[in-house]
Amino acid sequence: MEIKKLFGDCRIVALAGDRNTGKTNNLMALLKDFRKYNKKTNIYLYGLDDITIKWALKLGKVYEVSNLEQLSNKENALIIIDEFQRLRLNDRRYRELLNKFTDFIYHKNNWVILSSPSLREFNSVIGSKIDRWLLKSLKLSSLINGSQIKNAVLNYNGRFKTIDDIKISEDKLLILNEDFEQFISLNYIKEIDVKEEKETIFK
Repeated sequence: MEIKKLFGDCRIVALAGDRNTGKTNNLMALLKDFRKYNKKTNIYLYGLDDITIKWALKLGKVYEVSNLEQLSNKENALIIIDEFQRLRLNDRRYRELLNKFTDFIYHKNNWVILSSPSLREFNSVIGSKIDRWLLKSLKLSSLINGSQIKNAVLNYNGRFKTIDDIKISEDKLLILNEDFEQFISLNYIKEIDVKEEKETIFK
């Protein structure tokens, strides 16, 4: 089960990478693999596009939520939150909300993957709650100075480091692990690649 490798003993992990590096496709590939081994655990999704949600619902016991209140009574679940900044989880003014969310994840026996299309959203507020970083290709210059993710990337010196940046193919996901170099390969899911279907106006 590939997703088990992502979490290890952690409960709150973050998937970070530049735009168009395959983050959403990787997440859905992880869910598809998870469902092969676990048919009963509820999965809750936030912030994904319509095509991806419709595809994911077919996996069974997958539900879309539109706010944190809808998650408040969930337990023993896998939660994927894309665009977490829309829920104010990285806003200094709502630090108490973030603390309550973190407590909810641990006390209700949940596991969560946080993601965002913008690396600038991974500030020190949300970074302080991240147990483990999952990386796609990214530029160091896109990260906020002093943030936990920037420090993690600076400290990483494995095979996917190119000068200061991380460069990894779309079918792979780098897991920053203190014990050993770790990455996983994931299948590409063509049905949810909405970017491939978008037309250009310059024809």
